[in-house]
Amino acid sequence: MYFVDQEKIRRTLIFMTDILDTLRNHSYKSKIDYLALERMAHIFIEGTLDVGNMMIDGFIMRDPGSYEDIIDILVDEKVIPVEEEGAYKALILWRKPLVHDYQTIDHKSLEQFFKENLNIFVHFSDWIDKYLQNELGVANAFTNK
Repeated sequence: MYFVDQEKIRRTLIFMTDILDTLRNHSYKSKIDYLALERMAHIFIEGTLDVGNMMIDGFIMRDPGSYEDIIDILVDEKVIPVEEEGAYKALILWRKPLVHDYQTIDHKSLEQFFKENLNIFVHFSDWIDKYLQNELGVANAFTNK
């Protein structure tokens, strides 16, 4: 195991949780609302990939060959449950439209996607915390002590 920057992981997960709370409690009616939805979705995707990469690097898991492979590794290493793999892979598929095809985003589909998968995504931080606790053997995985 290399160094696992638990503080950076914790900050990222807190930010991601805040985004999910906002996604859950906001309705999207205007252009500004939809632009905010795009940004929150993009940040949540990047946070998922960043935390995944930090876990992979910190615990010397195999090197990912793609964004989707990050999810494969997290499932293979039992960081996230296999039952949730499909939702995370579908999440990653939204990255390309959000980053490259932003002129043609289907906002209703994006909104619906998060509504359908929010109950899965809210557990991401729990799975990361549980894995850190199991691997590092500390009562609170989010300390560097």
